[in-house]
Amino acid sequence: EQLQPNTLIDSSQFVGTLEAKERVALRPETGGRISEIFVESGEQVEVGTPIVQLSPERSEAELNRAQADVEEARSAVQTARSELAAREADVRSAKSEVALQNEEYRRTKFLVEEGAQAQQALDRVVRDREAALSALEAAQKEVEAAQSRLAEEKAALNSAQAQVAVIQEDLQDTRVLSPIRGTIGDIRVKLGEYLEVGDDITAISQNEVLELNLRIPIEQSDRLGQGTPVEISSPNRDQPLLTGQISFISPQVDMGAQAVLAKAVFPNPNGKLKDDQLVRAKVIWEERTGVLIPTTAVSRLGGQTFAFVAQQGEGAEQLIAKQRPIKLGEIQGNSYQVLSGLEPGETIVVSGILNLSDGAAIVPESETQSQN
Repeated sequence: EQLQPNTLIDSSQFVGTLEAKERVALRPETGGRISEIFVESGEQVEVGTPIVQLSPERSEAELNRAQADVEEARSAVQTARSELAAREADVRSAKSEVALQNEEYRRTKFLVEEGAQAQQALDRVVRDREAALSALEAAQKEVEAAQSRLAEEKAALNSAQAQVAVIQEDLQDTRVLSPIRGTIGDIRVKLGEYLEVGDDITAISQNEVLELNLRIPIEQSDRLGQGTPVEISSPNRDQPLLTGQISFISPQVDMGAQAVLAKAVFPNPNGKLKDDQLVRAKVIWEERTGVLIPTTAVSRLGGQTFAFVAQQGEGAEQLIAKQRPIKLGEIQGNSYQVLSGLEPGETIVVSGILNLSDGAAIVPESETQSQN
C-alpha cells in the first residue's frame, strides 16, 4: 500500500454527562393534596401548561368574603372622602365669614374713632369677629379629623385588598404550571398524595440544546480554549454522534479531582441525546497532516515498533521488504498515526508481515493472485 497524506488528530478521550441547557425541577409553592394530574411522563408541554392541581387550603368562599370586605372598605373610603369634602366646604365658609367680620371690624372701628358710632357698636363687631374665628378654628379641626378618618379607611382598604391578593395567589399556586417548553420527565407523585412546599413533582427538560460537562485533568487544562472541537459518542459505539465546541472553561480547579470543569454545547434537533446521559467525548487538541498506517502493518520487537517498506531489489522487477523502525502515535480508527520513520509516497507491506524478515523478497498480492 502506498502511503498517502492524511489528517492526524491529536485528541484525548473522556467520559462526560449531558445536561439540558433548559431544565427545571417542578415543585409546588403551597401545600395541598393532589386532586388532578394533567400530563403523563414523556409528554411535550408548552409554557403555562397545567401539570397538577392541588386541593386549596383556602376556599372560594373565603375569597368571596375577602372581596366583600374590600367593597365595604371601598365604600367607607368614599364616605370619608365625602365627609372630608363637606368639612373643607365648612372651612371655606368660615373663612369667608372671618373675612367679612374683619372688614366690618375695620369699618366700625373707623366710625367709632370719628365719633360717628358708639363704642358699643365696636364691641359687638369684635365679639362677632371672635366668634367667626372660633368657628373657623373648629372647622379646620373637623377637616383634620376627616383627613385622619380618610387615611384610616384607606389603610383598611389596602389591608383588605392585600388579603384578597394573598388568597388569590394561594388559590393560583394550587395549580402548578410548566414554566418552560420541554418534555415531562418521570412524574414522581400520585393522585391523592399530599405535597408540602418544595416537594419534587417532576422535571421538565428542553433537549434541543445540550451541554456536556467534562472534567479535564489539570495537566491538560492549558490546552483548552474557547471553540476547541469535541466529538461525542455513546459508550458502546465508536461512531461520533455529534460535534460541538468548548463554550465554557471554569476559572477554578476542583481540588479533590485536580481537574477543571469545561462545557461544550451540542445542538440536538433530532433528540438522539438525552438529559443526564453519559457519553464518551473526544477533545480534539490539534489536527495536522501526516501519515497513517494500518495496524496490521506494524510489527514489534524488543519494545520497538517496525514497518516493512517495499524497496527495489537487485533485479529490475524485484522488490524486497526493508524493516524500518518507526514511532507511532494514537490509534485513529483502524490505523496508527506515524510520528516518524515513514513519509507519504512510500510503499509498505500491509499483510503477511509475520513471515517476513529484513531484506526478504516480496511480491505484491495483486501479482501473486494474477499468477495463480
